[in-house]
Amino acid sequence: MLLIGASGQVGTALAEQFSCENLVTASHSHARPGDIRVDLGNQTATRQILDDLRPDVVLVAGAMCNAEQCEVDPDACESVNAIGPATVAEYARRSGARVVFFSTDHVFDGTRDRYVESDPPNPLNAYARSKAHAEVLIRELIPDRHLIIRTGWVYGPDAQRRNFALRLVDRIAAGETVEVPWDQWGSPTYAEDLALAVYYLVELDSVGTFHATGPDFVDRGTLARKICDGFGLDRNAVVLRQTCELGQVARRSLRVQLECKKLQSTGAPPFRGIADGLRSLATTGRRGRHG
Repeated sequence: MLLIGASGQVGTALAEQFSCENLVTASHSHARPGDIRVDLGNQTATRQILDDLRPDVVLVAGAMCNAEQCEVDPDACESVNAIGPATVAEYARRSGARVVFFSTDHVFDGTRDRYVESDPPNPLNAYARSKAHAEVLIRELIPDRHLIIRTGWVYGPDAQRRNFALRLVDRIAAGETVEVPWDQWGSPTYAEDLALAVYYLVELDSVGTFHATGPDFVDRGTLARKICDGFGLDRNAVVLRQTCELGQVARRSLRVQLECKKLQSTGAPPFRGIADGLRSLATTGRRGRHG
């Protein structure tokens, strides 16, 4: 089993969950000791590593995730987020391997109340378009040997402290005020729960697309204040803004709620809500750059 993107927050949780398996970890940036270096944007090198290792399962958790950076450099975004995973799928087609690919709730534009797996995507920015394209390519190349996991607003322990919750904690603890969009809604998803659900689906030999998010649906302002409460920080340091006031380059889907009944019907373990997730995070993530 090969895990690409092992140093990211989802990758870290996957590495822990699959630690009893015959797992090889690979990263591009922030590589940890023992990680193989894999750059999904370099398809020749990626293909060579796959042919050398011959994994039976490839978990593709690595990506170019910064939506603003993706908008500025869409070619690099497409290369890493779509063509790279397609290279993995091409290997799987030749070898008979299985691929688990992590996509995003933002393949949808947010104009419906809820989205099921079969709803047509309508991505609004380069990052989301690259993920939607990767989904199409993977389904075409290995229709019966893929898992596509759509998730969103992932948070949890992360050595690089790259998620919304830990960045907010660090900035407020440093004395900053933080502008947060009150009109963006989503479902906070604890990384450990996501990894456990993926492990469960892999063990079931499940195939297809699954929505996998936490059970709560909130706006970012509410989430930010819950984070402040959970970490004993001043709520007044959170300044609410409308998305259009933030000057972001990448257009955002403002209200995307994924329907997760398909995942739940498999018997997968339930995801924890925000309160339980923040309690767990506070035990591991309280100390950061300024802690």
